[in-house]
Amino acid sequence: MTVGKFGQRVADIFKIHTEKPELIRAQVKALSRQIPVLYMLLLANAVALAYTHYGVAPDWLTIYAVLVLATVCIVRAIAWSRATVDIDDFEACVGHLRRIRILAVTVAVLFTAWAITMFDYGDAYQQGHVAYFISITVVGCIFCLVNFPPAAMLVVVIVLGTFVLFFGFSANEVYVAIAVNMALVSVMIIQIIRSFYANFAGLIDSQLDLEEQHKTTIELSRQNEALALIDPLTGLSNRRAFFAFLEDTVSKSVPGTQFAVAMIDLDGFKPVNDVHGHPAGDELLVLAGERLRRILGPETLLARLGGDEFGVVLTEHSDAIELIDLGQSLCAALNRPFALSSISVQVSASLGFATFPNVARSSNGLFERADFALYHAKKNCPGEPVLFAAHHETLIRHDSQIEQALRKADLSSELTLFYQPVYDLGSGEVVSMEALARWDSVLMGRVSPGTFFPVAEKTGQVNFLTRVLFEKLLVDMADWPVSVAVSFNLSARDIILSDTVEWLIDQIKLHGIDPSRVTFEVTETAFLRDFAAARTSMRYLRTHGARIALDDFGIGYSSLRYVHELEFDVLKVDRSFVKPLPGNERSQRIVKTVIDMCANLGIDCILEGIETDQQRDVIIGLGGQLMQGYFFARPDREPQLAPLSDMLKS
Repeated sequence: MTVGKFGQRVADIFKIHTEKPELIRAQVKALSRQIPVLYMLLLANAVALAYTHYGVAPDWLTIYAVLVLATVCIVRAIAWSRATVDIDDFEACVGHLRRIRILAVTVAVLFTAWAITMFDYGDAYQQGHVAYFISITVVGCIFCLVNFPPAAMLVVVIVLGTFVLFFGFSANEVYVAIAVNMALVSVMIIQIIRSFYANFAGLIDSQLDLEEQHKTTIELSRQNEALALIDPLTGLSNRRAFFAFLEDTVSKSVPGTQFAVAMIDLDGFKPVNDVHGHPAGDELLVLAGERLRRILGPETLLARLGGDEFGVVLTEHSDAIELIDLGQSLCAALNRPFALSSISVQVSASLGFATFPNVARSSNGLFERADFALYHAKKNCPGEPVLFAAHHETLIRHDSQIEQALRKADLSSELTLFYQPVYDLGSGEVVSMEALARWDSVLMGRVSPGTFFPVAEKTGQVNFLTRVLFEKLLVDMADWPVSVAVSFNLSARDIILSDTVEWLIDQIKLHGIDPSRVTFEVTETAFLRDFAAARTSMRYLRTHGARIALDDFGIGYSSLRYVHELEFDVLKVDRSFVKPLPGNERSQRIVKTVIDMCANLGIDCILEGIETDQQRDVIIGLGGQLMQGYFFARPDREPQLAPLSDMLKS
């Protein structure tokens, strides 16, 4: 090793290393507790040495010098005890260590010089006390300074170095031996200091690592908590965040607080998802969220609740006119075409509002009423906002009454089936009967299917209704001519449940009915809910001989893809296209197109809602052949099987 490198290593021992701020702070914190102890140790040992030399050594050594040293120790001990070290101030901590290093040198020189001077007085015992004083005191001081090696090493070099040199060059063999022994001890002490400091520094590093890991864990926890409240697709708040915020807003409300909850649903999202794929559907949801955010602003809580449904908490809105204006702006924004990556699509949006505290004072109540307003908008005025009002509360209570009546009803006796024939205008014969449910409730009287079926579907009771009605249908069919077919309506819930469609086929076989005589009617909402499950169920029914009809064709988002992939046997054109036929050329062209399409695909086309002879004649002129409506026959408990010619005669 060269002299330069050795000198560098020696200088490094006495240097204050500032590259680890946390280690510096830990040193200052430890020394602030140990320095006062060091001064008290020096004071006690100095007084003891002065006492044994009193009367032998001069008074200036045993009294006045001790008073000076004692004063220094007491003043410094008090100063350190009262000192408030700002651990967070790194520069202040470095300044403390520099002062400690200077004081270590000063105190070491003063006490060593005083003790060596005292050695010239007294007998062998008193001289031995001096040696003992130097050795035991320096060891105690080193232990007090062991967290700060530069100061501890300086004490070792000054005190023990002086001790070894002083006693090593004495003529006394005992003192020489003591000097040699002390030199060896000094080497050991230096090694202990370095080892202890390495462990101390390692402990601080470990603490820092643990603190860093803890901070990382906390940050990850915070991020996970934030992510748990974020919808990963749109970046908006999710369902959990929505309800947490709504609950918090309600709980913090005071008298006079007013706010609103909005529910938004995209009309036509499912066809986009099914026709163009999930990536297109996901992109549409992201763009829809961005449009809503631009209108609502960054401060309003906007959440994606699931699927194509969004929720909003409007803490700054309560006025009815203002809400409707905002709702119309939101719906208008979502009604504009969306330019996706490869295509342009257009959907619409319906919206429902509920206000606090006007319509509800709980988070669940607000959500349910906003959801009901949304349902009312989708059913009665799609693409428009609806503000929950008193008459909606009446509808909710009415639905609740129906729900309770359904639960309490003996449906096997209260439900009946009425039948309306479908005529082939070419032959005048009845080709099939449509089974229509009727409910004569003991509690509520006659309830229309359009009222109780939606409630039954919403509450999960519709499957039981389906089974009761289908069993009644099969019993009735036993008395009909085998040439007469029947159509039976399935709900959206029925068609996506595999056990239900399997049960239907099992019942047909159990009653000995030819499956080809049974046509199951489904509306578009049936397969929009779960396209894959609906397709599987429909294929199962057709595989076992039954037929499938698409009811209310044309009023939703039906596409040729559905007609092709689901392989319908029958399309039933909705009455809304039939009603304006006599005076509406556009309606005539649409109906003509559907009739021709069915003919080309080899499937039946039934036109519903024929109420006048003008409608009948126009349809015949357009090529229509299968018709159903009040003009021919109203639904009746007893099926009308007579041909049209017999009806005209009667």
